[in-house]
Amino acid sequence: MLWSSDGPSTTWCRYGYHCLRADCWFLHPEGRRIDAAARTVPGQWTQHAGARQKNAQVVILRRSLGNLYVLLQLRSFAMPVMPGHLATVGGMRDAVDRDSSITAVREVFEECGLLDVGLVPQAPHNLRQHAQGSGARQPKHFSKFGEGKEVDWWVLLLDGPGTFEKSMDGERECEDISLALPRLPGAEAAECFGHAWVPAWRLHEIAGLPLMGGLLRRVSDAVAAVAHILP
Repeated sequence: MLWSSDGPSTTWCRYGYHCLRADCWFLHPEGRRIDAAARTVPGQWTQHAGARQKNAQVVILRRSLGNLYVLLQLRSFAMPVMPGHLATVGGMRDAVDRDSSITAVREVFEECGLLDVGLVPQAPHNLRQHAQGSGARQPKHFSKFGEGKEVDWWVLLLDGPGTFEKSMDGERECEDISLALPRLPGAEAAECFGHAWVPAWRLHEIAGLPLMGGLLRRVSDAVAAVAHILP
């Protein structure tokens, strides 16, 4: 970090304009790219300028009875990466994906069959048409909020419980999560196979299940990224 000209009690963020931490409390004299990109006007969407050609992970949130829940999956024990772990939705970039926003949309639909994701601007035309006739609702927010070396992190805030159909990859890439529900405080099974809605504020109580690396911090950052539009 750097000291600001206002004295040692005030500090500038070392990453400045390129800072990606949603809850960073340091000063950003030139503003931040993610703040400008995530700003939305009701009924309008903006393309996120920071999307890279990388893999994508998506923190999917919904609000119920005033509380936030996050959609997590129990990965198949046959998966080569993080077998049997509790994780967010996401996966690897395809060569045809323009950037990670496209990867994020595709992976969400393929893994959990969430039709609402077909109503974000980055969705392909055929998925959009399919979603429009399904009763799905346009999500309240979709933006990138963080980066890893080979992955971009996105947050998707639903408007309602979400509309699902049978997914392409769910039963191949996920385990039956029903037996794990007692280990997930306050959780309830989601409509999509292998997934559960878990209270975001109770993730730290999970015991007896391995978590993907950095899960608690990433969910916390995602919640911070949408805090400005929550009632």
